[in-house]
Amino acid sequence: MKKYIIIIIASFPFISLGQSTILKNVNIVDVINGRIIPNSTLEVKDGIILKIYNNSYAAGKEDTVIDLTDKFVIPGLIDSHTHIEHSAYWTDESKYNPPRENLIELLNHALLGGLTTIREMACDVRVIGELSRASNMNFIASPNIYYPSLFASPAFFEDPRAAGGTLGETPGQVSWFRAINEETDLPNVIAQAKGNGSMALKLYALLTSEQIKSIADEARLQNLKVWAHAYTQFAKPSEIVQSGVNSVSHAPLLLYELSDKPDYSKYPEKDELLQDIFKKMILNNVSFDPTIFVYENVLRIKNQSSVAKQITQKAYEAGVRIIAGTDSISAYRQEKLPFIHREIEYYADDCNFSNIDALKSATINAAINLGLEKEIGSIEEKKKANLVVLNENPLKDISKTRKIHFVMKDGIIYKAE
Repeated sequence: MKKYIIIIIASFPFISLGQSTILKNVNIVDVINGRIIPNSTLEVKDGIILKIYNNSYAAGKEDTVIDLTDKFVIPGLIDSHTHIEHSAYWTDESKYNPPRENLIELLNHALLGGLTTIREMACDVRVIGELSRASNMNFIASPNIYYPSLFASPAFFEDPRAAGGTLGETPGQVSWFRAINEETDLPNVIAQAKGNGSMALKLYALLTSEQIKSIADEARLQNLKVWAHAYTQFAKPSEIVQSGVNSVSHAPLLLYELSDKPDYSKYPEKDELLQDIFKKMILNNVSFDPTIFVYENVLRIKNQSSVAKQITQKAYEAGVRIIAGTDSISAYRQEKLPFIHREIEYYADDCNFSNIDALKSATINAAINLGLEKEIGSIEEKKKANLVVLNENPLKDISKTRKIHFVMKDGIIYKAE
């Protein structure tokens, strides 16, 4: 295993309640309107962007003033498809149940790399729920974590991942890994999922279109989001995007609309069915999470990378809301930054996204998908002070999101030393 140094997390400086932090002379990247607002000043207080000034600000004597001349500030980045536990193990024994110190190290790395929010897509909520609460209270240096309970056919729960995420319990019979069949009391099991702290249901293997619609209808009544794979063996992509889900994941899965044995070697010459799915996504307000990173970097599915990029480009050109997710989070002992930077670079470099739209996929688009656009995702007054200060302009070159000066989450500044 590669040797590594644990990065020290330091608040720079520590922000006391009642004081303001003044970020002056900074260039704001306005992801809503696709522009730079030059030489601005942000007043941050109690974790909120209290005020944005277009001219000089007279700081109080107790305020902390940081001059950011020639710097650029973007909203905190959001990875919309993570698997925290699967990214934090380093031995076969810890594959599904990594030690807590590994999880903390991974989350520290993610935060220092610009991620202030992550959408976890399947987990042991006993573990991730505790980390989510600790992050919300800023007891640990971590992105905020929003997680689901996973619903699937009973057959899925023979998978070792399900056993790993339910140690001490029976897979398929717990609130966060729930087997669904014709006898399932949906209002009851969905209420149990909500009770464990999940903000959503993830719909996974072998569910039918009728089951997906019934689950989505009840989830809506109980104010839970529904996140689905774009194909579930018994439901086609077109059926899923019309069922009431909020998002679908994995670009190559859309090819199952054309065939139950997709040709991953090329984008189809006749793509009327895919174009129809894109229209249905827009009509039904469904976000699309392509996860190009995993197809580009996992050898056994790398043959799907090219078509994943082409599908993503076509969806973007059709006007679908793209949300950036990596299906991982980071190689925290091997690489300097989390994978979200690579995901949005694929969009700009390989899928013909404008730099601003690539950035939107990991900021305001992702916030909209979570239903949190009034709190995060853009730099506006009264929103959370989740920010990344950059040394260079990402609208000229999307790779400049890597040039991090410091990260702010809830008004606290984190900087690697």
